Amino acid sequence: MTSTTVPFPTSRATFIESTTGHPAKFPSTAPRRWALRLGVALPFVGLAVLYGARGASWSVTANGALHARVSGLVWDSPDIDGLRELYPPVTSIVGLLTPGGALGLAVVGSFFAGVLFQLLLQSMRRKEFPLAVQVAYLLALATTPAFAFVVTTNLEATLSAVFFGVGMIDLVRFVTYANTQAGFRAGLLFAGAALSDRMGLLTVFSAVCTSLLIIRSRPGSRRANAIVVMFPTVALVASFMVLGIAFRVGPVAAIAGHPAWDPARATQTLHYLGSADGLVGLAPMIIVIIAAVGLRYPWVALAAVLLTAMPLLAYVLGLAPPGTAGTTYVLTLLFAAAVAPRTLTRMTTGLVLVLAGALWVVGWLTVLVNPTMNAWLSVLTGVGS
Repeated sequence: MTSTTVPFPTSRATFIESTTGHPAKFPSTAPRRWALRLGVALPFVGLAVLYGARGASWSVTANGALHARVSGLVWDSPDIDGLRELYPPVTSIVGLLTPGGALGLAVVGSFFAGVLFQLLLQSMRRKEFPLAVQVAYLLALATTPAFAFVVTTNLEATLSAVFFGVGMIDLVRFVTYANTQAGFRAGLLFAGAALSDRMGLLTVFSAVCTSLLIIRSRPGSRRANAIVVMFPTVALVASFMVLGIAFRVGPVAAIAGHPAWDPARATQTLHYLGSADGLVGLAPMIIVIIAAVGLRYPWVALAAVLLTAMPLLAYVLGLAPPGTAGTTYVLTLLFAAAVAPRTLTRMTTGLVLVLAGALWVVGWLTVLVNPTMNAWLSVLTGVGS
């Protein structure tokens, strides 16, 4: 009697995303998808127009700083300074091609917010989330001033968040549902996040850690998953490092100038973490940790901790660009929506709804306690101006 063996036991997926191999898109037709994206984008465009119409200065926003930077690029620079000013290249190129200054950048950010909303909704429908959970997540994202602030004032953070959020969706499809195409796409999307915002380099590290922690469809694939996800970013960053070495200015000069540990900023960060404002800033991470423990995926909480710690580290090292308030809230919410499990019991559904509601409250509190976002909201509402 001849025994049969399976030559590649890890090639058989444990979890299947779709029996047809083609998960349904939502909405089902392209015109409806674009209508949804534009419908979500228009309110944010309206907020950006209102902000400018009330006489506010765009120069104090991240978009104002981006417009000033790309307008002053020196293309014939004989040294590394020109390349350093161009980084992050994706956002810089978009800034160069976008008319209308900082307001035009806000319109572009609003459009990408609509795309993100549609893709996130599509992902939740594919995972068959209860309708209440879908509504709760989307309300926590789209109806909080923290998200609106990021979308309308910080194109760098918006593009990086879109690449990160969609990349996390594809990361789950790759690791949990063995969709190889989604894995390669996730790697490219994370590279896009790194090339859109300097802090994107650090959030990619969080994504790679997530690939090691979430449920895997193929046993023994942990290391291979991480390599696929991180390879495009590592290759691109290595190219910039080689340029820095070639110009004899240091391996990271082309990307971040000369980052260094700043004791004053470190002390300021510690004071922030011990204050009421810091508690609000840490609240999204705490909520995700509670959700991970409640859903019996405690190790995933580690990725949420890293996602919160990375922007703080970027600030201490001098890598954080101006106007980065609200970014951690958006990234944490996108992370939570992407890695939430497909099957929810009645009890866990109730837990997710409560925590999504808590995230919505935090999205408002963040604006109220942060001076930069509070000033932005005051301009829009006319209160305190």
